[in-house]
Amino acid sequence: MRQGIGILALLAVCSGLSPCDAASQTATTAEGLQALKRGDYTGAVRTLSPLARDGDSSALRGLFYAHYETGALDEAEAAARQGVASRTPGAEALLGRILMDRGQLQEARTALQAAAEDQTPGGAQARLNLGILEYTYGDREQAYQLFDSFIDYYNQSRRLGYEDLATVGAAMVYLSRRVPDLAHDALRALDEAEAAGARDHRARLATGRLFLERYDAPQAAESFRAVLRENEEHPEALQGLAMVAQLEGGGDPQGLLGAALEGNPNLVQARVLLARTRLMGGDRQGAFDEIDKALEVNPADLEALATAAAIHHLTHDAAAYQETLGQIESLSRAPTRAYELMAELSADHRKYADAVDFGGRAVAADSTAWTGLGLMGLNQVRLGQVAAGRANLERAFSGDPFNLWFKNTLDLLDTFAEYRIIESENFRFVLHESEADLLGPYIAPLAERAWSEMSTRYGYRPPEPIRVEVYPRHADFSVRTVGLVGIGALGVSFGPALAMDSPSALGRGEFNWASTLWHEIAHSFHMGVSDNEVPRWFSEGLAVHEQRKANPNWGHQASPGFVRALAQGELRPVSELDRGFSHPRRPTEVVESYYQASLVFEVIEEDHGFPAIVRMLEAFRRGSSNEEAFRSALGVELEDFDDEFEDFLTDRFAAAIRSVGGEARGPIADLSSARAAVADAPGAFGPRMALATALYRDGQVLDAARHFETALELFPQYGGPDGPHWFLGQIREEQGQAELAAEHYRNLLALNENHYDGRKALANVLVSLGRLGQAADVMAEIPWIHPFEIDDHVQLAEMLEAQGDLAGAVAERRAVVALEPVDQANAYFLLARTLHRAGDPRGARSELLRALEIAPNYQDALELLLELRSGTGP
Repeated sequence: MRQGIGILALLAVCSGLSPCDAASQTATTAEGLQALKRGDYTGAVRTLSPLARDGDSSALRGLFYAHYETGALDEAEAAARQGVASRTPGAEALLGRILMDRGQLQEARTALQAAAEDQTPGGAQARLNLGILEYTYGDREQAYQLFDSFIDYYNQSRRLGYEDLATVGAAMVYLSRRVPDLAHDALRALDEAEAAGARDHRARLATGRLFLERYDAPQAAESFRAVLRENEEHPEALQGLAMVAQLEGGGDPQGLLGAALEGNPNLVQARVLLARTRLMGGDRQGAFDEIDKALEVNPADLEALATAAAIHHLTHDAAAYQETLGQIESLSRAPTRAYELMAELSADHRKYADAVDFGGRAVAADSTAWTGLGLMGLNQVRLGQVAAGRANLERAFSGDPFNLWFKNTLDLLDTFAEYRIIESENFRFVLHESEADLLGPYIAPLAERAWSEMSTRYGYRPPEPIRVEVYPRHADFSVRTVGLVGIGALGVSFGPALAMDSPSALGRGEFNWASTLWHEIAHSFHMGVSDNEVPRWFSEGLAVHEQRKANPNWGHQASPGFVRALAQGELRPVSELDRGFSHPRRPTEVVESYYQASLVFEVIEEDHGFPAIVRMLEAFRRGSSNEEAFRSALGVELEDFDDEFEDFLTDRFAAAIRSVGGEARGPIADLSSARAAVADAPGAFGPRMALATALYRDGQVLDAARHFETALELFPQYGGPDGPHWFLGQIREEQGQAELAAEHYRNLLALNENHYDGRKALANVLVSLGRLGQAADVMAEIPWIHPFEIDDHVQLAEMLEAQGDLAGAVAERRAVVALEPVDQANAYFLLARTLHRAGDPRGARSELLRALEIAPNYQDALELLLELRSGTGP
């Protein structure tokens, strides 16, 4: 009976309508907001629309964002206007937000000012939006006063709900740009908002954007992923991950942006970022198309206008640039973000001096524009203006001590006290003190040779000595080049300055640092001739071509992945090759694009001569596109060149295409599996190599050799460290066929610039054949791969001395000393003896005294000292 009475009583209460309707409406509003949060926008609109019409402020806010997040801006504006008409609390703030985002600034300001005095959550949101409006377009001091008011609003309120806390957190994000410590308060307020029961994802998105502003990609990514775990298609979260991918230099920003724009085609920031990615890929028209779409939504968006201005500037359209810049400056009293974006876009395209200028404009507009100041500093350091750059970075970091980019760069600059500057005629080498004595004698002559050859080839002389920084820690090199740890390159040229890994930064045989140095010096010439206008694909391909001009064995080579992509039609045409660097579709595409681009210049030089390549660089200097450069310098349409180049590749790699092109096999586990794979595909390179290798390891050397020879016929351009030439060299050497062994080792080194063991093996075989001069030539290139083995330098010194090359022998003896061997006294003595034989008694005496300081009773050293004093000897 009691249960029945309770039900009857509840029914009686509900029949009175008001309390029951209120409970039902609250429950329905909550359901609509949950639908919004999980991305069921249709369900959210269906549930929340009638409730918003009835004046439910939470329902109105949810309805507004259900339209807003999907790009239904007309519907979002209509909902806000209906809320204003029915006096729903918070409606003016929403109306001001949508009007601002559609470029109707004065109407937005009017709506927000009317609501800003209200002390409800809607009034707080209006004050935030008014502050954002003033910060972006109007009175920045008034904006900061509005943001500052949220400190008291937070401290004086007994209890704030999700919407208030999210609003406070967003205000603190802006305020932290002037008072960096308030970033902690921003995070606390946003975290409290989440804990209070988030009704949408605005707080989590604001957290992600805050981390992005501090260049903290991992934390930003986690914030955006947290949103996507609840709504896997949230457009702004996808856009946020695209920004993270861009910051980190990896991932698939274009795919993420495509997904974001599929969910919200009017997401202006995504359009702007997509324009930037298209521009990086050399698609200027595609970039303009995206900006046009962004400006259709918001003709006053400063980032869209800044991107347009930057493109005009990069394409030398001075009139359009000035017109667009005038629009920016008429819209905003302090367009700092616009200037900063133009600085970033300039740096993206290696216009570092322009980046410094635009960063300076941001600081002139607002002295607390720490990002602009930091961009000035970073790009000054890139240009080799280290002292000025450091001063600006220190000022920027003092203003924004949470910026990881600034911090990492300053930490690196602090280590410069550990480096020694060695000067030659055309270079200033910055070498770590621990390596300067070893590397200096190798790096300076090679760099000067590069300068001499390239200045003749390009008809260009850099106006100042090129600064070359060599880092023994790859992490330091990463920071130097992008400000963050993790870049995968080995060297980067900024034009007047370049940075690269030392051979100690990687393992033995992992890279050829002489080849890398030549590559980066080539970039300095390409940027100088073109005034930094050269497209990346062109400069990278030409730099690899330059490596081969310095040494035919240097530079990228064909890989199975390259041949497979060629066979399957996945290589980009030359007209789209920039995208192989900026938007790789597979992990190996960047490396494959280096090689593919280098072959372009092989073809051009063969058909048109090297001066045609210089004419193309000069065309880029004038602002020519790829198509215009091919037409003016070569008299060829790029579309026709694409076809001719495809024919060239197909012809050169015909055998490899047949043997590699269709392969997509997993690892072959054992000998029996390898036999089966070869039986199944006798003309396939991979299974043949797997069988040959398995036989070799099983001791069946003669059968292994036969299959290695077949593998060579199938893919003659393969120079991998585990390739057939390496194994055949060892097999023929073991069989006593030294000539054949030497031939295989030579062929290996012609295809692999890094193969330390192959070079050592070739030198030893040549010694066994009595060809000491050839062996010395081979050994002389070992320091370019790995200069840290004392025995290598000793062996080379003895070879050179035996041939009468005493200057070369002295250099190798000095390398031994620089490596600080256990028996340092002996190393100094041998250096002294070689100096004596080379006719340098003063140098010999100096090194002898060092030996005797360590070992005063060293008999051989004492005898040589007496010989020097008596003036006898060679």
